[in-house]
Amino acid sequence: MPTIRESTHSNLAFTGCLPLAWRELSALPKPDELEHQEKTNLHILHILFALEIHAGDYGEDPSNASSASELKRLDFKVSLLLEMIGHLFAAQQAIPPERLLTLTASELHWRADAALSAHVPLRLELYCNLSYPRPLVLYAHASEIHAIEHAYQIRAILQQPGEPLQEALERYIFLQHRRAIANQRGNSQR
Repeated sequence: MPTIRESTHSNLAFTGCLPLAWRELSALPKPDELEHQEKTNLHILHILFALEIHAGDYGEDPSNASSASELKRLDFKVSLLLEMIGHLFAAQQAIPPERLLTLTASELHWRADAALSAHVPLRLELYCNLSYPRPLVLYAHASEIHAIEHAYQIRAILQQPGEPLQEALERYIFLQHRRAIANQRGNSQR
């Protein structure tokens, strides 16, 4: 079950299972490539935020009740269609396996089966939602690698994102927090 906590750098942290792939690089991309990838990541996050929006509460006004009901019905149909298309698209792609990870706006922690080289640049592909199976592509350096139970715990420091991307990552982490709380409430009421 996903959890949210404060990281050591006062940022929210999301812990949960998401598909993750990585590879070592000889060097980080050039600044213009990093800037382009940051814009792409922002675009992906904005689409994910739009997918999170549901028909909201329209108050107690009876005239709004039928409109709200119709919007919720349409929202459900569109969400279902997007989910089905996303699953078809994901089935045609090589989505990496889910891994238990912890994400902040500045770090990513996960377990790997093989050791990575310390301080080597990494290209990370993080799939945040399989209904829209486009990964966030983040660049990082593995700062800590510890052998643990036939695996390796990796701590990677993300390439310093610009302020808009950092805010969007923090918003994504916060939305995961809200979802985890809603799921806990839903499970406790059953």
